[in-house]
Amino acid sequence: MKKIICSLIASAIFACAAFAVPTEYNESHKENWSEISYFQVPIYKVLDSKDGYVIIYAKNRVGVGKTVIPKKWAKNSTENPRKLRIQSIGSGKLKPFMTVVQKSGEFNHVILTLPKNKSDPVWGVVDYRKEVEGTDKETLEELDL
Repeated sequence: MKKIICSLIASAIFACAAFAVPTEYNESHKENWSEISYFQVPIYKVLDSKDGYVIIYAKNRVGVGKTVIPKKWAKNSTENPRKLRIQSIGSGKLKPFMTVVQKSGEFNHVILTLPKNKSDPVWGVVDYRKEVEGTDKETLEELDL
């Protein structure tokens, strides 16, 4: 009985291997390359304003850079797809970071990975009486890395 079961299993494996379709995927072919790329930068501080977030980030371990991300990017509509997503960091050793996603070399969307608790030291507040420049932009400028 054991020999019959083993021979059935072996023949099933052989049949699956015989009829399997080989994939033509090869990394050296340009048609297999993705149009989407991304890069991540560590975040030092996120300053919340009424119309956007001021992000202070690390520049290749030498200095800091600053950019503004409008809050309206988080809204999703048919004519304006969502450009901002904020995801939570759990309690652990992961530090806040920003992921900039590009499609065909142009800005597509940004993902902020931050602690949800606004009392965390990474969060700060801009004076709400002051107007923050850059909250009306439609795309993220090239970050100075």
